[in-house]
Amino acid sequence: MNDDQSPTSIEEVEALIKQLYEVRVPGDVGKIQKALYGIQLSSKGWELANTLLNRREEHVKFFGALTFIVKLNTDAKSLSENDAQLVLITIIDFLIKWIDSGEGPLVGRKLCSALVTYFLQFPSSWSNCLRHLFYCFSSNKALPYSAFENTLEPGILIQALSDKKAKVIFWFASNLVEDLSKTDSSSMKANDFHRYVRPNIDDIVPLIGKYLLHDPRKEVIEIQHAALICFQSWVSFSHRSFIDKEADLEALKLLTEPALRCITNNDLYEISAEIFTDILSSYSRFLKPEDFINLHNLFKTSWAQKKYEALVGGDYDWDSLQFGQLLLTMGDAIQRELTQNIDNPLSAHYLTLFLGLLNAKGYAVAEDKIYVSALEFWSTFVEMMVDDSFSAEPGSSPQWFAMAQRYVMQAIEYSWRKSQYPPSQELNTWDPVDSMGFNDARRDLSDLIQQFFLVSRSALLQFLVEKISYSASTRNWNELEISFYCLAQLSDIIIETKNRDDVLNLVFTQDLIDLIADPQIEIPTRARRAYLNLIIGYANYFGKKPEQLPNVLNLSFVALGSSSLANQASRAVMKLCSSCRQTLLPNLNLFLQNYSNIAQNSTLDFDAKELVIEGIACLIQAMDDEASKIEPLNQLLGYIEFDAGRCLDLLNSKPPIIEINDTSTVTPENEARAVDLGILTLKCLLGIAKGLQVPDDQSIDLDSEDDTVSSVWRSEKGICVQQKIYNIIYQVYNAFLHRGDIIEVCCLIWRQGLRELEPGPFVLSPYLVAGLMMKADLETPRLGLIIKSATYLTSSKFTSEYQEILVSLLAWITTLLQKLGDPAVDSEISQAAIEFMHRLIPRNINILLSDNLPKSLDLFMFALRAIQGVEPLPRSAAAEFWLSVPIRKLTTCHVNAKKWFEAALLHHNFPSDKVGLKEKKTFVEKVFNLRGARLTNQVIKEFWLACRGSHFSYAS
Repeated sequence: MNDDQSPTSIEEVEALIKQLYEVRVPGDVGKIQKALYGIQLSSKGWELANTLLNRREEHVKFFGALTFIVKLNTDAKSLSENDAQLVLITIIDFLIKWIDSGEGPLVGRKLCSALVTYFLQFPSSWSNCLRHLFYCFSSNKALPYSAFENTLEPGILIQALSDKKAKVIFWFASNLVEDLSKTDSSSMKANDFHRYVRPNIDDIVPLIGKYLLHDPRKEVIEIQHAALICFQSWVSFSHRSFIDKEADLEALKLLTEPALRCITNNDLYEISAEIFTDILSSYSRFLKPEDFINLHNLFKTSWAQKKYEALVGGDYDWDSLQFGQLLLTMGDAIQRELTQNIDNPLSAHYLTLFLGLLNAKGYAVAEDKIYVSALEFWSTFVEMMVDDSFSAEPGSSPQWFAMAQRYVMQAIEYSWRKSQYPPSQELNTWDPVDSMGFNDARRDLSDLIQQFFLVSRSALLQFLVEKISYSASTRNWNELEISFYCLAQLSDIIIETKNRDDVLNLVFTQDLIDLIADPQIEIPTRARRAYLNLIIGYANYFGKKPEQLPNVLNLSFVALGSSSLANQASRAVMKLCSSCRQTLLPNLNLFLQNYSNIAQNSTLDFDAKELVIEGIACLIQAMDDEASKIEPLNQLLGYIEFDAGRCLDLLNSKPPIIEINDTSTVTPENEARAVDLGILTLKCLLGIAKGLQVPDDQSIDLDSEDDTVSSVWRSEKGICVQQKIYNIIYQVYNAFLHRGDIIEVCCLIWRQGLRELEPGPFVLSPYLVAGLMMKADLETPRLGLIIKSATYLTSSKFTSEYQEILVSLLAWITTLLQKLGDPAVDSEISQAAIEFMHRLIPRNINILLSDNLPKSLDLFMFALRAIQGVEPLPRSAAAEFWLSVPIRKLTTCHVNAKKWFEAALLHHNFPSDKVGLKEKKTFVEKVFNLRGARLTNQVIKEFWLACRGSHFSYAS
């Protein structure tokens, strides 16, 4: 048979099916599947299913059952009532034959799936599907659905079923409700599935009960396992029914107790534990009070004690972990009862167990697999405490809080111990997943202590201070590191706490600072890094303790010499300078001298130097006299100019230049070094720009008429500083216009100046900035970011004075978009260009309508193409642009606007035939009467929906 031909005989179909399970070439699988699917869909599909199921080979029979499913899904509506019943009887007949054959489960399970598909297509004509199957299986032949109505009671039929037939019914019943659970709510209601499945609850419960009510027997373990799976599926569907407020499946609750008894049987433990874990975690209301009593009793048995001891002793096999998860979901389900009755022996029993899970053997995540789940329980427990504290009377707390706090403090201590890093030789053996998981678990602990601080306050702080003091005295570096880490996590929360500084006085002691700073003591890098992070978090504390500032600054500057500490050390310098700028201002010259050494340190990375220079710039910002800022700024810019010069020298140096095709090319080594210097240059420049920003907590007098600032930066010396900054950017930008990382930093620097309200060193001439931006073309990386930066020039402070710039920028963007063509070619550029137009129009629509920009129509057409495209970012930007600006503005900004609207709506190519002339004229009148008011958007939306048709009204 040729590849393009469909099989013409049953033998050819069989041959293709066999090939399907033998082929090794992926392309052949697709061809075979296409050919077989074609014959399934044909009018011969029903006959094919029958024929294949009568063959001997298992895979061929399986395909026959699959063909029934395909035909029911595609052609069920074309069947007459008699034909539909015939299909049902035929599938049941094949299922009974399969049961008698003793073959493997492959075909039997697929036939059960075919019966489920039949029910989904014909629920009303097979609502008592389970009882019908009981009847057929008891008779051992397929009988019409109408024939069983006056037959024996279902209880008698159930008792007559063989174990194998019962297992098949469990397969079918499980699949039935699992598939129904996947059905969306609208289909459930439209087909009334809940009503038609409801009668079957009275049949499946007795059948499951037959196998669960008796003690587990070895010979029927497999059937009991299937019964438990079926129970699980029906409980899950019961939850769905509860959500849909539909079928009442209360009878299922009769099976809860016998199902729970199965949990102590080794062969049934896994599925039983899974069932009750699911119920407790997502549908605990399914359980009756007596079910919870049975669960309480279960967790007190010797069986549970052995399971628990094995788990906390380091047994993290799946069955042991499953017990831990079951125990924790039980805790989640009864958490409210645990808190309200916290002095009850039962609550004490559970909370002690949950504490023990935090203290299980092994390192968290890498070995101890239950720790994270146990920590989540305590986090939820603390969240409940926080919620209740907010609902209590001011100054009071619920009665159970005192004892609950003691439990949580114990949980935090266990977690504090678990979160200590192992020795390096152990840590180095972990795979990346375990290392990442361990760090995530530490963050979970930080979340817990942040929440708990809201209700514990001084108790938690006292705990951490005591740990720091004791760990420092015993020089237990791992304990000290985790204590520093935990206290650092509270830095933002305790800022308003009354006794914060008293607590920190006990932490930032001279002895501890000397200990951490002592180079003769071998302290793990991680502990030193944690202390630097503590300084970063509490930098504003040192503003009130000026006597401690020199010590922590010296510690930070010394740490800059260590590559593994440089990042935290530079950030500590920056935060201390930023938070204590007024205190440190008299020492500005010392910082400038110190930076001369740092600038020459070639081992210090870009980010570290940027942070240090930002810190020094914070001190310059604190100077009251604007003119006095020029000298220190020139000093810092001198270091940056030196780096910029070295960068350009490397690019222009002659010995390393090599000739390729008569073109001078810089060697890769020199170019790489030049790029590094270029990034360093711009990063340091960016650091100065950030440092000169007024701090967030400093008020700005917007009504001040003092023009001292303006006069300084418009003076010869001020302009000289600006010129230096511009020259540095210009040189590096020009040299590396092909480098995205360079472009990105340039844009950040431009934005610092463009958003300033007053003149300053980085408030460069808009003409110069725009000129640099317009050097970019489609080959320039991060072009979208440049265009986004250009949108800052559309703000009100530029629009009146710099119209020429906006015209030039718009012409440049128009040219770029014309070359780009399709918005999908580069979604970042497209989105940025459309957003530029969006920002431009409100104050400058005259530019778009000007004769100086005849190609402005291209911009609007590009925005239209973006709406029609598939890229989400430009599409969203274009939709917001059209809805927010052009239509609303045009109604008031051009005399011919109304004619343009009418011409467009009445054009023969108007894309909808669902609105007539009257609706179009009404729409135009409404839009122009509103004159751009906010209600315009709603009018447009309603007209759009009318054009799409009523079937599309869900979009509103």
